Amino acid sequence: MEIDENGVLRLKGRIKAAKDVSFTLNRPAVLSGDSSIAKLIMKHYHERFNHGNHNTVMNEIRQKYYITSLRSKLRKIAHECQWCRINRSLPKMPSAEGDLPPERLRHHQPPFTCTGVDYFGPMSVTIGRRHEKRYGALFTCLTTRAVHIELAESLSSDSMILALRRFIARRGTPRVMYSDNGTNFVGANKELMNIQEVHEKMKKEADVRTITWKFIPPGAPNMGGAWERWCDLSKPRWPLH
Repeated sequence: MEIDENGVLRLKGRIKAAKDVSFTLNRPAVLSGDSSIAKLIMKHYHERFNHGNHNTVMNEIRQKYYITSLRSKLRKIAHECQWCRINRSLPKMPSAEGDLPPERLRHHQPPFTCTGVDYFGPMSVTIGRRHEKRYGALFTCLTTRAVHIELAESLSSDSMILALRRFIARRGTPRVMYSDNGTNFVGANKELMNIQEVHEKMKKEADVRTITWKFIPPGAPNMGGAWERWCDLSKPRWPLH
């Protein structure tokens, strides 16, 4: 540290040879964090930068001043700021959460009775000397949160039907299927409806349970969080591209 010709204590750095650097940045004034002028400076910068985070305000202050215990003093300034206390306050009572849908509460039912399905990928697969894309069809039980993954060759409806058939062969026929509004899921639903119309008599004789396919609203992807979360957890385990 050194005292300049005006009697101001300044911090002596090692960037004196740097070009296009202001004198205050090269030799910032040293102030005590408990002094009145330091509190006014911190309050001015806090309001100037729209009550922003401490790192932004600290960076701007240190362009001209070196204030001791700057971070803790800024926290105190923000704590005493009326604007921050009003706009950053949290409600005393937590926000009410909606009830779970009936499909999430099917107790004493086989797993995958109510199932959500989604795709993740693509994954690069080597076949001979060529590389092809494959996708993962993730089926999750909405009650037990069990997961079943099938490999899909493409995003077409036919590929979705084949993945669904393999899933049913292993886990049984679900009663309710949930998915987003992807074209492959919509096409699979239409295909199942056509099969139901053509083979209605055969299904009655064989007592085959039909699948009720439900789609979440297009503008509400949060309603598919039950399977979106599992897709995010499954991605690091696969060589995705």
